[in-house]
Amino acid sequence: MFHKARNSKKRYLIARLVGVGWFVALLISGGAVGGFFLDEWLGLSPAFTMTGVLVGLGLSVFGMYRMILAILRE
Repeated sequence: MFHKARNSKKRYLIARLVGVGWFVALLISGGAVGGFFLDEWLGLSPAFTMTGVLVGLGLSVFGMYRMILAILRE
């Protein structure tokens, strides 16, 4: 019985960490894609793409920090 509880905790932790990974990936790629479309629309080269990647990276680090803290508090 204790093995089932231990396995369910591991699965829950793995699912939460996969969620953190998806969160990071979506923010960075979303910033890059949004910046790319802004660059195409405004005729600028890599300005908004790089800005989108950096903003996505910054937001993902902040969000990942908060998500990991929530996982560790449990």
